[in-house]
Amino acid sequence: MKRTHNTQAAWRHCRYAYLWLALLAGAGVVQAQEQTAQEQAPAAETGAVAGLQEVVVTATRREQSLSKVPISVSALTQEALDQRGIKDFSEVARFTPGVNFDNSGTNNISIRGISGTGGAGTTGIYIDDTPIQMRALAFNPDEALPKSFDLDRIEVLRGPQGTLFGSGSEGGTVRYITTQPSLTKTSIYSRAELATTEGGDPSYEAGIAVGGPLVDGKLGARITVWYRRDGGWIDHVDPYTGSVDDSNANHEESALFRLAFLWAPSDKWSVTPSFYYQDRKEHNTSNYWPLYSNPGDNHFASADPNERHSPDKFYLPALKIQGDLGSVTLISNTSFYHRENTTGYEATLYNLGYYQTQNAAPIFCNPAVSQYCASIGASPWLVPFPLLDGNGLHVPGVDYRASGSSVQNGQENLTQEIRLQSSDPNARLVWTTGIFANENRQTYLEQIHDPMLNQLTEAVLGAPYTDVFCYLDSSGNCTGPAVFDPNYPEDSYFLRTSSKDTQLAVFGEATYGLTDQLKLTVGARYSHMKYSFNTLTGGPQLYAPTRGGSGNNSENAFTPKVSVQYQMDTSDMFYATYAKGFRPGGANNPIPAAACPTDFPNFGFDHVGTDSGGSLGTFSSDSVKSYEVGAKNNFNNRVRIATSIYYIQWNNIQQLIVPPVCQISFIANTGNATVKGADLQADFSVTSAFTVELALGYTQARYTEDFRFAPPCAAGQAPPGCAVDPRPLVADGNAIVSSSSETGGGQPTAPFTASLALEYHFPVFARDTFLRVDGQYEAHAKWPTAGLDPNTSQYQTVNYTLPSTTFVSARGGMQFGQVSLQAFVDNLTDSHKITDYNWTINPLVSGVSRLQRDYTFRPRTFGITVIFRE
Repeated sequence: MKRTHNTQAAWRHCRYAYLWLALLAGAGVVQAQEQTAQEQAPAAETGAVAGLQEVVVTATRREQSLSKVPISVSALTQEALDQRGIKDFSEVARFTPGVNFDNSGTNNISIRGISGTGGAGTTGIYIDDTPIQMRALAFNPDEALPKSFDLDRIEVLRGPQGTLFGSGSEGGTVRYITTQPSLTKTSIYSRAELATTEGGDPSYEAGIAVGGPLVDGKLGARITVWYRRDGGWIDHVDPYTGSVDDSNANHEESALFRLAFLWAPSDKWSVTPSFYYQDRKEHNTSNYWPLYSNPGDNHFASADPNERHSPDKFYLPALKIQGDLGSVTLISNTSFYHRENTTGYEATLYNLGYYQTQNAAPIFCNPAVSQYCASIGASPWLVPFPLLDGNGLHVPGVDYRASGSSVQNGQENLTQEIRLQSSDPNARLVWTTGIFANENRQTYLEQIHDPMLNQLTEAVLGAPYTDVFCYLDSSGNCTGPAVFDPNYPEDSYFLRTSSKDTQLAVFGEATYGLTDQLKLTVGARYSHMKYSFNTLTGGPQLYAPTRGGSGNNSENAFTPKVSVQYQMDTSDMFYATYAKGFRPGGANNPIPAAACPTDFPNFGFDHVGTDSGGSLGTFSSDSVKSYEVGAKNNFNNRVRIATSIYYIQWNNIQQLIVPPVCQISFIANTGNATVKGADLQADFSVTSAFTVELALGYTQARYTEDFRFAPPCAAGQAPPGCAVDPRPLVADGNAIVSSSSETGGGQPTAPFTASLALEYHFPVFARDTFLRVDGQYEAHAKWPTAGLDPNTSQYQTVNYTLPSTTFVSARGGMQFGQVSLQAFVDNLTDSHKITDYNWTINPLVSGVSRLQRDYTFRPRTFGITVIFRE
């Protein structure tokens, strides 16, 4: 059972949140008391929905009503986010058709089945006009996850957005639009929350944003400060003793600060400098061991030998200049995005799993093949089984723990965009054109810190690690002991990479009214991109001396768009769109043959690298062609429906390949696929007080051909040039991988998603009161990925299809003047369905089980939220 928490400690966690809640609630009551009875009566009706409200978006880089934009767009304002209790994009995805979010830690976003676990991103991610998505240089490409406090809205654009948003927006684009300063109006927004999770620690937050004129009509400012602590609910257990050493270890803290000014030197020009800072700290990962857990009692525990702290912070200074040139508007955006993120994987479990595979593929020092090994009196090593299996760790004679792995990602992104666009939105010809320049520098440092390696080999094999690991030549002979690199002491493996992406693009899009009802939109973007990298890798696990590598490529891309829009009447619009998306290629880090002696021959090559004779040194760009028809219909402002049907061709797909045994990943182009699907969003104003929201998405994203690195070996043949395993890497009909957590093998996009919301407003004591229930359903996969298909070389017998899931939340509240007091329950049914999983390395010996670790929803959570708006 979980450890009983000290009452005083719990109070220390909660007292500031209680104080903030009390202050906000008190302010609301005072204001409410000041209102007269005449003022209160209409207030009871303000929450009643007389009709559906329109949202203004900038999906086409200019303001338009959502119902008039010929694009599949979902938009949630800050009020809508608060009404649903949304804190970040992991929860936005539940309400958006055709969108999947990887909750295992990578924050990978899949839109319409277009998702890449390696290389450049497939989804454009923007804060205002700054792209912040990153390139996956190797393992664990965690995307930044901006928090949803003091946002004007979040927009999700589905389908390729290559014309206006450039490379990386193959599947779509996510835009975080911040609240801007005002020159004329003062506004305050504040939110505080206190919640408790069954079987876990309390969570709380407090934040405030204030904006308004400093010099009326000339200078305005807005400042935002916010903090949140999400209490943990998974204990950390010592894997050797089974005792809890850190209760509710997976807690997380987030802080946000933003400052923006708006200066209007004249009535035609404005200058908006801003600074955005976010700091997010995860104390431990949110996976658990079924071996030590009882989900039915909300008892979750992880016995990973090392806790993994994951700090993630970024800052973004930006400058926007806008000028009215008469019939033309000039907009310039300059920004610098800096991010530092540390993540990783469980190094002890990886090491033990990897080392014990050496029995099946002996590459330890062996006198039968090495004169060097014979000279030091070595004997063939046999690792006693099991060091690690489905029942935990079994290391004889030593409490072995690698001191963890770390993956440090750094990103510096300098962006300049200048746009010219027509000023009259009602003109027959409306156009936007511009230039875009970007330099994105990234660093990557992956380390397996292994200070107890020598103790391990002494305990298990009776020899120092320098007698066990050796450098292997091309014939597999030992040429000397494999020792720690002096620059990375005690790292049994390290990989350091730095890269630079530069991009220069010109783009334009124009919409011409052929008639009053029929419009034609034509757009295009021409981009020139360069990519270069330098890498250094080493450590005893590679069985090779430290080696460096470098690579570069450059390419041009043309991404056109053609759309026809027919406005049948003021309430009904139909459109058809063709668009192309693009993602640049790149280069792989070197992996010597000895590091993957089982996997590489099965695939049909000997090593990965950019050196002469290397295999898979580089990977090429991929692209999508999308065909979509859609409609947006409004029936008397009581029923509003947006529908679309799409067909996408995805060519030369970049994907991350994780070899089943050595698990040192690389990126490769893995063939072609098609995506077929449809989505629907509907809002129903059933009465003036009762609304219903419905979102449905169907996606079928599948390969259309077998893919192999090499043909199967004939009798007498041997790699490289042919594959020992005759099965393809991916097979015709396999689902595209949407997410991959460590060694989970990858999960496909859910073929069907649905969300349903019911909201009812009614007066209580002459105050607007509401009740809301949200439910989201995600269907289990219909088609297997390669890791789930026994007809492919990536298949692993332990993998299985995730179950379908249902997540329900409820929220109710009452309005007190400008304060909204709300109570909520998340995960109302206390669902514990598995949402992802991973396994330790296949030991390649029959009868030896593998350790499983799972992910699931946070247990049922009760809370109170207080929101103040003025």
